[in-house]
Amino acid sequence: MPVYNYEAVDQRGHTLKGMMPALDESNLEQKLKTHGLWLTDAGLERPKAAADTAGNGKSGGLVRAGRASRRDLIDFCTLMTFQIRVGVTLVKALEVARQDCTDVVFQGVLGGLQSRLESGDHFYEALAHYPGAFSTNFVSVIRAGEMSSKLPETFDDLREHLEWTEQIIADVRQATIYPAIVMTVIVAFTLLLFTFVIPRFSHLLESLHVQQPLLTQIVFALGDAAQATWWISLPLLLVLVLGVMFGRRMSPRIGLLLDHLKLRLPIFGSLNHMLALSRFAHNLAILYRSGVPILQALEYCKRGLIGNAVVERAVAAVGDAVNTGSTISEAMHRQPIFSAMLLRMVAMGETTGSLDKALDNVADYYNEVIPRRIKKIFSIMEPLLMLVLIGIVGCVALAIYMPIISLMGAIR
Repeated sequence: MPVYNYEAVDQRGHTLKGMMPALDESNLEQKLKTHGLWLTDAGLERPKAAADTAGNGKSGGLVRAGRASRRDLIDFCTLMTFQIRVGVTLVKALEVARQDCTDVVFQGVLGGLQSRLESGDHFYEALAHYPGAFSTNFVSVIRAGEMSSKLPETFDDLREHLEWTEQIIADVRQATIYPAIVMTVIVAFTLLLFTFVIPRFSHLLESLHVQQPLLTQIVFALGDAAQATWWISLPLLLVLVLGVMFGRRMSPRIGLLLDHLKLRLPIFGSLNHMLALSRFAHNLAILYRSGVPILQALEYCKRGLIGNAVVERAVAAVGDAVNTGSTISEAMHRQPIFSAMLLRMVAMGETTGSLDKALDNVADYYNEVIPRRIKKIFSIMEPLLMLVLIGIVGCVALAIYMPIISLMGAIR
């Protein structure tokens, strides 16, 4: 008889883990209910030799850590949705998806999935062996869909979520191209101006003993400082950028501080806030609709699915409150990070028993608002950057020409 590793919840809401022999997961669930436990997660306990044999199957051991791009996952979910909906078996659907895939690494992953299914694994178990290609969230949603016989709907939900993410990234990238180019030009021009050009004019005017106005003195002082410290300023700037990039991975406190600052930015703070809440609504709706228990769904959401440590900490607090007997809406009302609209929709969804639809409404609202906000912000930034560039050039030109004009007046 197979042996299962299980995770269950007792009458007080405490999570328990253990092992139990059972014919299948339904039999395991019935056995646990006789002990007053409710099954939340289960996995087949296999001997190490069997696991190693499956790991060395067709392409399995070589591409276990293989990665997949978001576009590959979107195409994969689209193909699987249509094939499973018309009754194609998982093994045959994976074969078609592998033949249609153009990425060699992801082809190997799909081949490994086929081998594992043919050796008797559940589909979600096969996916879990490739964490580089399929995230924990992806595997959990597929597991819930497989257990509830709703795989086509589950794949369709995942496809919509991935396409939404892809569209948001494309909008941000498109909107930032021009401001990024202008900003790069401004920085390069300013460094060149204050490091090489201004110091030469400064020495020239000092040799002529020309009285310098206050603006000229300030600009020339900045030029002297830039010329004297450029060799240490650039490495410090590089260290700062690398520290921000890798600091959040090395220390959760640094990540929490950076995400808190992201929410406090004057222009981008509200946009970052909406993006985090939208990811939360999207992921929680998909997990809940697929049949994942609400406590487990909240647990998955706080493990990097939101993209902001401040919101994830609030979600963790909501999960703790729900675990002790609070409703979701009550627990969320105690966290000021959640918007009023999200709170109202969650309360309505909880009352009507359609929490997933309420969360979908929130996500749809942000789907419409966020792209407009992105375009609005960057359409304002473009003229602002041009004004900054004009201001820098104008100040430097005045600082240089004012002493020259006064010198010409003295000569006359």
